Amino acid sequence: MSSREVKMEMKLRMKSKCIADENYAMLSKMFPNAVTERIVGYDENGNAVIERAIDADVLRQEISCSVVEGNDERYQFTWPDKKKSILLANAPVVATLRPCKEESVDFDNTGNLYIEGDNLDVLKLLQETYLGKVKIIYIDPPYNTGNDFIYEDDFTERIKDYVEHSGQYDGDGNRLVKNVDSNGRFHTDWLNMMYSRLKLAKNLLADDGVIFISIDDNEMENLRKICSEIFGASNYVNHFAWICNITGRQISGKGAAKTWESILVYAKDINMISEFNINISFAKNKMPDTYKGFNKDIRRDDIGEFAVGDTLYNHNRKFNEETRPNLVFSIFYNPVTEEIVPGEIGEVKVGFVELLPHANGDGTHKYHAWRWSRQKIVNESYNLIVLPNSSGGYEVYTRIRDFNTTLLKDLITNVSNGDTEVQKLFGGKKYFDYPKSVDLLKILIGAVKDKDALILDFFSGSATTAHATMQLNREDGGNRQYIMVQIY
Repeated sequence: MSSREVKMEMKLRMKSKCIADENYAMLSKMFPNAVTERIVGYDENGNAVIERAIDADVLRQEISCSVVEGNDERYQFTWPDKKKSILLANAPVVATLRPCKEESVDFDNTGNLYIEGDNLDVLKLLQETYLGKVKIIYIDPPYNTGNDFIYEDDFTERIKDYVEHSGQYDGDGNRLVKNVDSNGRFHTDWLNMMYSRLKLAKNLLADDGVIFISIDDNEMENLRKICSEIFGASNYVNHFAWICNITGRQISGKGAAKTWESILVYAKDINMISEFNINISFAKNKMPDTYKGFNKDIRRDDIGEFAVGDTLYNHNRKFNEETRPNLVFSIFYNPVTEEIVPGEIGEVKVGFVELLPHANGDGTHKYHAWRWSRQKIVNESYNLIVLPNSSGGYEVYTRIRDFNTTLLKDLITNVSNGDTEVQKLFGGKKYFDYPKSVDLLKILIGAVKDKDALILDFFSGSATTAHATMQLNREDGGNRQYIMVQIY
């Protein structure tokens, strides 16, 4: 065989390109709405095998000039293994929390907990003691960038068995895998991890509790969809923009430099939560461009000084007798006794003036909704004041007891990540990527009006949440307690 023939044979033996990969890439570019993931089978352990796919119905519709018959259309958000993630959240766990008194400070008296373990198992165990008792949850989960780690869960196996065959633990035995963006389950695995944990987290929230979730653009849309499904779309509270890097991230070289991340907020029951406030002095000092003047009508009652706040009716026309029927009712005011009680529209109460919700004015609905529920008015009527208006009637306002605070805005500036803070604690060494700052957590925790709040962070990392809680308690005399959960 000649040298030329040898070279030719070597060339022929070279691996050729996968045409399917090229076709998939072209279709993905032309029809991104047709890109999906699908279950193609199950392995010997019963786990779904998932691969990238093109939705044929969507693709056919894109190249057709008429409606293509296919699966029944309905509003839904789903992914492979979603049912399994629901089952995973509901499946019992056989595990025990073992106290480490020798590593603890004042173990018998402290209300604070730092738990090392798989956060899915821990969240299940916490249901026994803390069901409906957590006021604030803050988590900073993996952003699913393709370079971070996620939990790999399998409810069908004991942890010991899983360790023996999976090979998916790190050198310290951590139940984590790197979720690279080339993985056919890239979104599926992240969604399954988050869905099961958020379902359990909701159970732990008090009726007036809230959850704050830090996230970036990689899974922001998906996170909001699963939160709306788990907590209810009506319990969406806020989407904070946190300016964490004003210089901008100069990484990809494509598009604009990214300066901010998101903090998504949902409530257990939005009708039960109060406004988010921030200390005026702190806000003006930390974020002078965002917080400027504060001028309020200061008065005094039997409790003490208060500022006259905003009117009680909701200015948004979207909140009406159709969308919020439980918030459309009459408020009755006795001008002599100054008593304030809720009641039915059109009801007659001797000695009382009926105050109706404001007219909606959208041409369809009759009333705006109130911002407070009937029960909240009954419980906190002392935090309302009725004042004459210019038309000869009355208007209901809130009383602001702590007028050293102002309404927190959904833009958080001049608060960088906690790299410097954490490295200072560890002698300049970097053990955590992009830790959150103490100031950021103080703003979020302090925004909730409960100095005795129980706070949970089940992706605790550098435990900034605990640090912020203790510092905030020292500053305002609070007695907040925390539960931190971190994989061992």
